[in-house]
Amino acid sequence: KAVVSTQSTGIATPFEGCRFTWNKLITERFTASHTVNMSSFKPANYKFGATYVGGKKLGPNEQYPILISEYGGGMVQFQGIHSFTKEIQAKAVIHASDKTFSMYQGDIGYKGDDFSMQLTGVNASVINPQGIWVGHYMQRVTKTLSLGGELMFQHGMGARNAALTLGGRYRNNNSEFVVKAGEQGTHLCYYHKGNEQVACGVEFEYVKQIGESVTTFGYSVDLPKGMSQFKGSIDSDWSVTGVLEKRFEALPFCFTLSGLLNHKKNQAKFGIGFTIG
Repeated sequence: KAVVSTQSTGIATPFEGCRFTWNKLITERFTASHTVNMSSFKPANYKFGATYVGGKKLGPNEQYPILISEYGGGMVQFQGIHSFTKEIQAKAVIHASDKTFSMYQGDIGYKGDDFSMQLTGVNASVINPQGIWVGHYMQRVTKTLSLGGELMFQHGMGARNAALTLGGRYRNNNSEFVVKAGEQGTHLCYYHKGNEQVACGVEFEYVKQIGESVTTFGYSVDLPKGMSQFKGSIDSDWSVTGVLEKRFEALPFCFTLSGLLNHKKNQAKFGIGFTIG
């Protein structure tokens, strides 16, 4: 997990094949979803999802607990989020397949007036030392500048590893700049919001373990009158991506087109999606 989080840079996330999703509001707090994915490169699959939002309100758009589950393709995924107070929040994620837990993660965080801290455990056990433990700390220095660090400790398979990452974030009304650097690599990100309809961003990431880096430029354009949004991106690996979402005023329906073209590898991927609800 990154030391700092950024706003959406407008970089598109493409998909391949045909995707159909139906979201159904069962009650005020319970929502169900059905998703079918079809592709010529993968077997077709169906996923059922359920979301429950509790009645504890901590803000205009904040209600807890939040319980999210999804089943499909022989895998069950569960995620739970709960804020005990405005300062303390906990999160749990579980993935299970073939009657075994393939991944489990737990987070506990505290957010003060000018700082935040979080402890994360991934496949971790206190009784038998194993898994990954990550500690985060972020301190606001000025109104626009925050500095922090992340310490990761991994224990298992007869080996012990520790890695320290330092980072900073500068944010004003229309832009945000994030940098983090450590033993595992370097990550830079800049985001700028031109106006209510246009935003753009650029990311640079270097992974020391494989000795590779990639730079990505992305942008997003909202067309309120047309009830549409377009996200596009291009990176240093010669991949061009675009995702178009179109909503309809009279119907609870969203139409999505996705495309990715890699000139260097001579590869192309296209997707079409339909969402109801």
